[in-house]
Amino acid sequence: MAPENASANSPVSRNDASVAAQQPQEMRGVHALVKWDSPADEVRGIAAGAAVLLRDHAVLPHQIGFSVPNRTWAVQLAQACKVMGVRASIAEAGEVPSGSAAVIFDFRAPKRNVEWLFVVGCTEGLMPTAAATGDDKASRAAQEEQRAAFARLVAGDRPHVVLSYFAQADVALADQIRLPYRRTITRDGVSLACLTPTHFISEMGAARPTTVGSQRFLRDAGLN
Repeated sequence: MAPENASANSPVSRNDASVAAQQPQEMRGVHALVKWDSPADEVRGIAAGAAVLLRDHAVLPHQIGFSVPNRTWAVQLAQACKVMGVRASIAEAGEVPSGSAAVIFDFRAPKRNVEWLFVVGCTEGLMPTAAATGDDKASRAAQEEQRAAFARLVAGDRPHVVLSYFAQADVALADQIRLPYRRTITRDGVSLACLTPTHFISEMGAARPTTVGSQRFLRDAGLN
């Protein structure tokens, strides 16, 4: 299952990362929440942001981490990273990742020490997972575990953290993977569900990062 129907598998143009640019100011130690139009845009854009860091020699590949909500997002992000020239490997449970590649890991995994962390898929319904949204005891316990895992990701001792979510998805996809939504819009004849960031972000209170539009993020990175 792809994060977005047809567009999720479309290749990322290498020209997206061909423009020489200085390391973007918005990516220097600033905790930001980047809003993308779709799941496909999110994985492509985050991979492009990581490519900028590597191109500008800001970090080495193994100093970059990508936290994802599930295996599907991990695979899609790994594909986008490959297209953008970012060496990245998916860390399986209990596995020690390669020391020469960026690591993609489940957000519930133990804390990983990386210089740059991109927390991908911070959309309600993915974080917390659907299994953690019920009213039964097991669901509440799962949500508390996931809340604690998210708190570890955004802990203040991390050098650089970028949170990321997508605000729209095809209604069929949203229904399939149980993303909650209250309204829809139609664009080019396609019905899209309007989505929100995970409530874990609103629970950050004063520490909640500033929301940055995807075009702003890409522009600051010299990618559009």
